[in-house]
Amino acid sequence: MSVSDRPRLVHRPLSGEPPAARQQPRREGAASPAETPRDEVWPGAEGLRDAMRDVQMENIHPLRLRLLLEIERTQSISAAAQACGIGQPSASMHLRNLEATLAQRLVTRNGRGSSLTPAGKVVAPHAARMLATLDSMRRAVDALGAHSGGELTIAASHMPSAVLVLPVLRRLTERYPGVMVKLRTVASDAAVREVARGLVDVGIAGEVPTPEPVTRREIAVDELVGISSPVLLDPDRGRISLEQLAQHRLLLGPAGSSTRMVAERGLARAGHRPASVWELDSFEAITHAVKQGLGVSFVSERLVAEELERRELVAFQVSDVEPMLRPIHVLRHAAMEPTAEVSAFMALIEEQATPSAAAIAATG
Repeated sequence: MSVSDRPRLVHRPLSGEPPAARQQPRREGAASPAETPRDEVWPGAEGLRDAMRDVQMENIHPLRLRLLLEIERTQSISAAAQACGIGQPSASMHLRNLEATLAQRLVTRNGRGSSLTPAGKVVAPHAARMLATLDSMRRAVDALGAHSGGELTIAASHMPSAVLVLPVLRRLTERYPGVMVKLRTVASDAAVREVARGLVDVGIAGEVPTPEPVTRREIAVDELVGISSPVLLDPDRGRISLEQLAQHRLLLGPAGSSTRMVAERGLARAGHRPASVWELDSFEAITHAVKQGLGVSFVSERLVAEELERRELVAFQVSDVEPMLRPIHVLRHAAMEPTAEVSAFMALIEEQATPSAAAIAATG
C-alpha cells in the first residue's frame, strides 16, 4: 500500500470548539474568531446547548422540588430535610443540584434561617403544580388495583376540623368503609398553602387570600363571639362597651388565623386599639388563658358551646362593633383530578352548606 493510500488521522474538534476559524485566513475588515458570534461560526452549537438543557431539566427529581417547597414553608433547610425524610447533608446536595440544573440561586441563607430568592419564588408555584400532577397520576393508578379503598387527605382550620368535617367523614365512611383519612388541623393560611402545593386533597379555611391554582367554594358562615372568664367579666345581657373591653388584655391566635384577622378588622373599624395584646399559638392555649382570667378573646361560638353551657366561660358582644362574620371555604387544587373519595366528600360537605354571609346580613 502506497503512502497516499494509507488512512490519515484527522483532528476532530471537541464539543464546544467551532470547526471553522482554525488556520483560516482572515479577510481584511472581517471580525476575528474571538469577535465572531458563536452561532455564526458554528450553527449547530445552539442546538447542542438546547439539547443539553433538556437533559438537565429531565434530571429534576420530585424530591428536590418538595425540598424547595418545604424550605419555603419552614424557613429552614434542616427542618425541610426532616420533613422530606432525609439528612441535612443530603438536602444540601439536592438543593445544589437543583440550582445547578436551573442555573439560578434558589435559596439564600442568613443567621435566622433560609428563604427563597426571587428565582426560588418563581420556581416554587411551578414545583407545586408538578408535584400535584404527579400525585394525581399516582392516585389514579393506585385506584385501578385498590380493593380496600383509597386515601383522603384534608387540611382544615380549627373550627371546620372540629365541627364541620367529622360529621361528613362519618357519612363518607358509610359509603367508602375502607377509605384512609388523614386530617390535619392547621391555621387557615397553612390550609391554603397545603392545597396550593398539592400536599392535600381538600382544604377548609376561613377568610384568607387564595393563590391562583386554588379554587374555593363557600360552605358556611361562622360568627365570632367574645369570651371571658365569669370572674373577669359579667356582661350586662351579653354586651359590654368598648371602654370595658379596653380594660382587659386581648388574646389572639397566630397571624395566619382567619379568626384573628376578622376579630382585628372588626375592632379596628369600631376604633378600638387594645392596650395589651398576647399572641398564642392555638385555640386550646387561648381558651385556657381566658379561663384563668388572663384576658378576653374572640372565637367561633361553635367551638365553645360546651364551656358556655357549663359556665366555664361567658360570651359577649361589644357595643358599636358589627357582628364578626367570616365565610368558610372548601378548597381544591385546580390541577388535581379528584378521586371518587374526594368527589364524594365534596358533595357531602356542600350538602350541609349554610346560607352565605350576605344572606345572613340581609336578614339581620
